[in-house]
Amino acid sequence: MPQIIFEKRDGKYDAMFVERNGALEEIACPKQPPIPHDMFHYAIERVLELRGFIHRAAAGEGIGFRMTPEAESEAVERLVETMQADSWSGRPPPADVIDMFLTTCSARNTDPITISEEAIIAIRAEIDRLAAEWNALPTRGRMTLTV
Repeated sequence: MPQIIFEKRDGKYDAMFVERNGALEEIACPKQPPIPHDMFHYAIERVLELRGFIHRAAAGEGIGFRMTPEAESEAVERLVETMQADSWSGRPPPADVIDMFLTTCSARNTDPITISEEAIIAIRAEIDRLAAEWNALPTRGRMTLTV
């Protein structure tokens, strides 16, 4: 199974590594507490079993900001943005998060995916689980996640 490795760093960026042809390819990962930006992707893709940035990178697609647009991946990106805002805003009721997601999709001309309040609660739980493990790591500590 493909793996993604996150490394805690000093400064504005952590690192994410994807194995390619026996070598680890690194991408800078903006620090956006409670977890790095791309770890939000992992949480959402894992809980909802969707194909977004993490699954595409693990499948060998070029990582970075040049991936070919795909409807599902675009919706996942909007949900990542929404869940980051949720993490920073004191976690409003799940129905409000869904409204924020739909507004974000509309503003970015993205077809939304169907999402339930239960899904928002499950994503929050996964973010919390990842954050607890991440926060326990020292600088240069690594967290390996299976895709």
